[in-house]
Amino acid sequence: MIDERERRRFADLLATTTIAAYVLVALGTAVSTTDGAATCATWPSCATDETVASLAGGTLLFWGHRAAALVTGLLVIASGLAVRRADVGRRVAGLVGLALLLFPVQVVLGAAIVVGGPAALDGVHLVLAMVIFACLLAALVRTLEDGTRARSMQEDPFEPTPPVSDAADVVDGDGTGVSAERSDGRIARLERTARAYLTLTKPRLMWLLCLVAVAGMGLATLTGATLEPTTVAATLAGGVLAIGASGTFNHVYERDRDRRMNRTADRPLVHDLVPARNALAFGVALTVASMAVLVVWTNVLAAALTLAAIVYYAALYTVVLKPNTAWNTVLGGGAGALPAVIGWAAVTGDVGVPAIALAAVIFLWTPAHFYSLAIAYREDYARGGFPMFPVVEGVLAARRHVAFYLGATLLAVSVLGWLAGLGLVYATTSIALGAVFLRSVIRQYRRPTDEVALRSFYVSNYYLGAILVAIVLETLVVAG
Repeated sequence: MIDERERRRFADLLATTTIAAYVLVALGTAVSTTDGAATCATWPSCATDETVASLAGGTLLFWGHRAAALVTGLLVIASGLAVRRADVGRRVAGLVGLALLLFPVQVVLGAAIVVGGPAALDGVHLVLAMVIFACLLAALVRTLEDGTRARSMQEDPFEPTPPVSDAADVVDGDGTGVSAERSDGRIARLERTARAYLTLTKPRLMWLLCLVAVAGMGLATLTGATLEPTTVAATLAGGVLAIGASGTFNHVYERDRDRRMNRTADRPLVHDLVPARNALAFGVALTVASMAVLVVWTNVLAAALTLAAIVYYAALYTVVLKPNTAWNTVLGGGAGALPAVIGWAAVTGDVGVPAIALAAVIFLWTPAHFYSLAIAYREDYARGGFPMFPVVEGVLAARRHVAFYLGATLLAVSVLGWLAGLGLVYATTSIALGAVFLRSVIRQYRRPTDEVALRSFYVSNYYLGAILVAIVLETLVVAG
């Protein structure tokens, strides 16, 4: 059997190769959607008459892609040689071997595209690059899991869940904590009540979901539609009200389970700071207000999709999925994905392919994001009676899903860039933050503690936020 030191070296090499393969995918989509694809018409050289100023654009991007292809190819070869030297199992060897066999085909396809091959080769080239990346990622996960199993035979790899009562709302994204202490004075009581109602709306969820809607609106401008300030303001206002309504309904339904969980034990309904009947009425009022804003200042389709998002989260996810299936996070991801379509619909009055592609990114990102939190708070979820995936299937299986859903997210981000014609800013952001996100997941295998899992949860927020900002910059600033 392979010893721990050699396994770690092989895993490090495989991780580097996997990241390089994703860099190649991201740069390849950027080249195909910008002038970089037409800059060089020769291979492997790049004959061009462009000025130095132009080299900072298409040609530089094109050469960056070629450099990435060279580095990735060398790393794939090195990984293949390392497989021969190390006993890493048939599955890992087969996956790395498949990547090694496919890479020369990928190079030939790239050369054919450059010298004027059929346009259909672009799609084949992209798909093949994604297959290579997927093979390397699967091999990496298997190698890391083997290392985890080997260590678990010698020691318990999991540290106990840290106390979470003080940081409950920071992690859960529910807003500020609520104190149950009595306070004299009418102003103090009003202030406490106002904070309680604010907490019901889960305000910490709002910034990211609103950014998803803004990105959807930005993508809509690629159709030639004009982005009016009134539309932006109304979409965000209606969205904030809808998020508040969804969060409030969630608080009402889960109040009994919240009492059993450290992470949610300070919520308003747990301490009767807001009567459940009043909270329910508050949620209904927010829903009505959201619909009114969207119908009057955007359009009926955006309002209908927003109502669907409220029902999806408050009824389908909270009532049906979350307490009954370990796949609740995956199936419930549609609620967070809908703002992408809502933002597009608010601008255009219809639903477009780029909006659906962005929604797919959010849908795939959700398990990669939330499973890390569920790993860290698995004992808390078990106390609350929620069959979260790490509780039912175990931490190792959940971590595997984090890695695979992250891989799917990275590929979906590249597909979105390809479909929407996004360029260098988007590609650079997806590469830099995607590598950081992947590294945080790898650290969960290397140091499988709850603290590291939480850190990966936070990194996932930064990753998605950066991707959405890049979309806004590409569509509203660079394109504008």
